[in-house]
Amino acid sequence: MGLAVELQNVTRRFKKITAVDNLSFSVQSGEVFGLLGPNGAGKTTTINLIIGMLRRDEGNILVQGFDPQSQAQQVRRSIGLVPQETNVYGDLNPMDNLWHHAALYCDDLSDIPARIEELLRLMELWERRKDPVRTFSGGMKRRLALARAMLHEPKIILFDEPTTGVDVHGRHTLWEHIKDLKSQGITFLISSNDMGEVDALCDRLVIIDHGKAITLDTPEALKATLQHDIVTIQTDTLVDNPENLFSGLGVVNISSPEPGSLRLVVKNAEAQIGEFVERLNKHYRIQSLRIARPTLDDVFLHHTGRALRE
Repeated sequence: MGLAVELQNVTRRFKKITAVDNLSFSVQSGEVFGLLGPNGAGKTTTINLIIGMLRRDEGNILVQGFDPQSQAQQVRRSIGLVPQETNVYGDLNPMDNLWHHAALYCDDLSDIPARIEELLRLMELWERRKDPVRTFSGGMKRRLALARAMLHEPKIILFDEPTTGVDVHGRHTLWEHIKDLKSQGITFLISSNDMGEVDALCDRLVIIDHGKAITLDTPEALKATLQHDIVTIQTDTLVDNPENLFSGLGVVNISSPEPGSLRLVVKNAEAQIGEFVERLNKHYRIQSLRIARPTLDDVFLHHTGRALRE
């Protein structure tokens, strides 16, 4: 289906700070692609470079084959943006919010009434179309912002932190809307620091840190490359010298997230869990023991040496 977005060796500096550092990735048309990284990793700067709000210092960017710096008008027609801050007008109702956006960004207004109704029904906001947006939940405001981004029928949606300020129910509702729009051929580029969100939505993702691409693949492929399990153990007292206690059991890494808790990176943990329990029971009372497959947080920890939210 071709490339929707392509970055080649893109760099952006703010005085002495390099916010985006030689970053390269491509987004296929029709996929949900994720930018995963902690706050300050360069995700929002990358989105602002793609939409042309910022100028790059080095490298090349193409959106549907157009350069956002030299062909800004063509790029703006191709993309819809949902920013991190949900900047809808609280004193206006959803219809007036969308009409305001249409007056600013749409060349032909003749089809706008039907388009507004279509989008508000799609986002399950039609019944609240005359209510002030300030009375809406966080999830409803994000859905309205998504409807606004789609008003001019773009082929690509850039969604910065989709579920910021959204409760659990609203989060899953928003995810379903993104999946439904993807099935209609819309391309999504999602920026997030939420592991569950990226895992649930993205076909592929790039992990970025300090503006650099760390690794890129599908969520499942990234987790599979670690080839180990995560064993979490809670004991009544802190385990003394765990490296010696678990010697010979395929432990790759040991950390203590909190007092009395151990996090072990273990090769083939299921085959050896009985030995883990036997050794612990000689000196400690086990309060809980859990084996889990690697998560995207583990992938980030493996490649950067720190957890995503540190």
